[in-house]
Amino acid sequence: MSKTGITVGEKPIITMELIDGTIKLVWKTSLLTKVLDYSIDKCVGCNLCLYCPWDAITIGPVAEKASGRIEGAPLINIDPELCTFCGLCDSACIFRAFQTKYEGDGAVNHFNRVSGTHEIDHDKCAPCLLCAKVCPTEALEVQVDVEKKKDLVTYMKEVHAEGSIKVDEDKCSYCGLCELLCPEVITIYWSDSAEPPDFKPATAIRIDEKECDYCKLCEKICPDEAIEVKCTEASARIIKEPKITGKLKQNDLTCVKCGLCAEVCPYDAIEVSKPFSGAVNVIRLDKCDPIGCHNCFNICAVKAIYPTGKADKIAVLDHCVYCGACANSCPYDVLEVEREGYNVEKLEEAREWERGRLLFFDEVIGKEHPPSGLFERNIILKDEEAKPSKVKEHSAWKTIDGNRTRAMAAARNLRTMLDEDPHLNLQLERGRVDKVIEKLKSQTKSQEK
Repeated sequence: MSKTGITVGEKPIITMELIDGTIKLVWKTSLLTKVLDYSIDKCVGCNLCLYCPWDAITIGPVAEKASGRIEGAPLINIDPELCTFCGLCDSACIFRAFQTKYEGDGAVNHFNRVSGTHEIDHDKCAPCLLCAKVCPTEALEVQVDVEKKKDLVTYMKEVHAEGSIKVDEDKCSYCGLCELLCPEVITIYWSDSAEPPDFKPATAIRIDEKECDYCKLCEKICPDEAIEVKCTEASARIIKEPKITGKLKQNDLTCVKCGLCAEVCPYDAIEVSKPFSGAVNVIRLDKCDPIGCHNCFNICAVKAIYPTGKADKIAVLDHCVYCGACANSCPYDVLEVEREGYNVEKLEEAREWERGRLLFFDEVIGKEHPPSGLFERNIILKDEEAKPSKVKEHSAWKTIDGNRTRAMAAARNLRTMLDEDPHLNLQLERGRVDKVIEKLKSQTKSQEK
């Protein structure tokens, strides 16, 4: 133990265990503890973490999970002996399957990460039920209060009305407001999940005209203009304007910023920028079997890929996040995912070492690094006159200095010879070094004379 309290030569203790569906890796010394948690349930088998510069992460049984042949297995493998706990996997994973934590004096636990943005304009938002119903990651929670029709329509004497009401289900997005307004007349048959390509969260809407008095409130409240009401006759009544209150909340820990909610919102109240931009290319359509194989449909975390039933076989929707899980799950390499750009949730403070993290993100999207490598350094060499050494010269040093001088001269000569004589270059590449050495010795001797 040194005076500073640091154990000299201390070897870190590395452990790996499974706790409630999370693989916990711990690197521990007396001064610093580094923890990497990998949640099996949150992992979708994409390739964002596979760009690990230490080769500590490899792909697991993604195709087997997508086909239903295996359940509950981790979709990646982590080698605790190769992992440096750098947190790059945490920074790149948009599904929050990783969590890196550091404990110790001066430990930093916040860093740049790939992340899109999700903004809600509450002035435009009604709100309605639609976005929460279609969200593939259940990241949206909405509270909606709509004044009931029975409280908005008051009759002077008897209740009497005649007319007609129609719902155009091709226009209807099933936002749910009409049912909340008038549950006695309108019934929506909700489905368990919204599926591509239209993502309608219900299968049908039905009207009980026996209970309808054709007040037109549902027509006013419908954002899709899917309801048409005609009142041909009605007794004296007062109809108040319906009011909608409530709030839409977004869970940033589960939202992957795919943008599906913004696409379906009838009020244009949501604005999303995705974490990655890119494209999914079908490169081996002849090998694709969307009838017998559903791997890519099953594995997609945002339901952005679906079978078309046509000659193109499959299609990818705009809210794809380009994670690469579909390509990993395909047994015939039908799909190729290209990432062209990324959005980064940057830190307010500038830290020089975070630049390396940004270069890692460049690697994830296939961007080439500068020729100088991961880190660039501007080194300026100045010619200065050598100063005499103040240390007493040892007799053996002369021999060492002489050998060093001859070696440096030989290196310079070799470089000059190879530049001037392409034939020598060819001989050296083929492993025939005798002639090269012979000419080098000859030139060095002539210079020493």
